[in-house]
This record gives sequence, C-alpha cells and structure tokens, in this order.
Amino acid sequence: MKVRIKIDKITVQHPADIYEIMQLVLKREQKMDRDKEHFWVLAMSQANKILNLELVALGANNRVSCRPSDVLAIPLQKQARGVILVHNHPSGTLEPSEADKDFTDLMIQACRLMKTPVLDHVIITGQSYFSFAKSGLLERLEASNKYVLPYELEREYHTEMETRVKEVEQESMQRVARQMLQKGLDIQLICDMTGLSEAQVKALQ
Repeated sequence: MKVRIKIDKITVQHPADIYEIMQLVLKREQKMDRDKEHFWVLAMSQANKILNLELVALGANNRVSCRPSDVLAIPLQKQARGVILVHNHPSGTLEPSEADKDFTDLMIQACRLMKTPVLDHVIITGQSYFSFAKSGLLERLEASNKYVLPYELEREYHTEMETRVKEVEQESMQRVARQMLQKGLDIQLICDMTGLSEAQVKALQ
C-alpha cells in the first residue's frame, strides 16, 4: 500500500527537523495505525529541500519491509539529489535492529547505483530520534561490501592495485634520486632520468 504525502520544499538542516516533521505526519495517521511501523522516504533537492515525502510501507508493531524499487520510484522521478529514509519504532526503543542496519546497507548500494545517495536514515519514536548519519553508523555501512556487486569489487581492487603500483614506483624513483643527489648530479638530469619534478627532487635534498 502506498500513501503519498507532499510537503512543499521544506529545508532540512538537521535530523531534528525530520523528527519534528514526522511527528506531525504520525498525528495524521489513524489511531489504530500509530502502533505499527511505518517506512517513509524523503526525496531531497540539491538545496536540502524536501521534494516529496512518501509512505512506502506499513508493517506490524515491530517490523516493516519494503523493496529498493519502492523506495526509489518517486525520488528518481523527482530527480532527487539524495534520499532520507525514515521509520518509526512504536516500542519506543531507538536502537536500530540488525534488520534496520541490513536494509540500510542494501539501500546504500541500490541508491549509489542510481546516483541518488542515502543521506540519512532516521528512526523516530514518540519522544526522540536516532540518526544513522549523526551517529556515524551510515558512514560505517557505506564502507560495507556486503551488497556491492562483484564487478564493482573487482574494479575497486584494480584501482587500489594501480594506485599502490604508482606509489611503489614513486618511492623507488625517490630513492634513486636521493642517491644521485648524494653523488652531486645535476637536478635537471635527475628529473629527466627519474620522471620526478624539480620541486620533488629539491624536496629530497
């Protein structure tokens, strides 16, 4: 079931802004639904304004599930620069569950492929909120490779190897340049033979 709620270009500067907005949204829910977990997605503009707020899933009192396609459908149509995920915990606990972390991990990769990054995932209760971004959890999940596609991992590996080879070559040329400097060779000659710039050679003196 999808229920769309539009909020016209509200600027978000802090997770607390999300919390305040979502409290107003929850008050509009039917009383029997307030005890269920909801999952929303906010499509964000380049200027951190809300382009669209959508309820993509309504679950039970301790769980809610949705698919990446549900989350990304409207943000992609709106050409959002990123998304903020939000869900509530009727139980009152702010601690993200392992399922919460895992879905966020999945969404980070799905959104990365669509070039519409996850900017935050905010868990709300009746009294407070938990921000994945503010707590540092979002950054840690961004470093996860659990849902990274194999070809992406291979590309990252080759990029790292190319970078390391260049670093080794640079270190080798610097050692050669130091030896040449010790023998009193001309700096320009050293540059020609090692490929180092004049500034790099002088920095070795």
